[in-house]
Amino acid sequence: MKKVTAVNQYGTRALAHWRQHLPGQLAQIPDQEEFFTRLGETAQEEIGHRAEALAQLQAPGEGYLQETGRLETARQMAESAVIREMVLVDPQDLEAVGQLLG
Repeated sequence: MKKVTAVNQYGTRALAHWRQHLPGQLAQIPDQEEFFTRLGETAQEEIGHRAEALAQLQAPGEGYLQETGRLETARQMAESAVIREMVLVDPQDLEAVGQLLG
């Protein structure tokens, strides 16, 4: 079993979001530190996977600056999507909230 470490920036943002927008569901989570640690780690891993996939779209003859820009843009796009889907989940989307709760 993977050892739980500390809540990262994504888990911290998610916890603050749940406190404000999903207090009823938050109260049902028995070990909030573990839940948001794992949620944050999962979000971070998903951002990495998506950024890597997006970064594969390399243009022929791309120089260093273009490559750096492409990689940064891929990272930002991946982070934005994952934050929307996992970290700042829409409180009205009961299916998405239920999936995060397991």
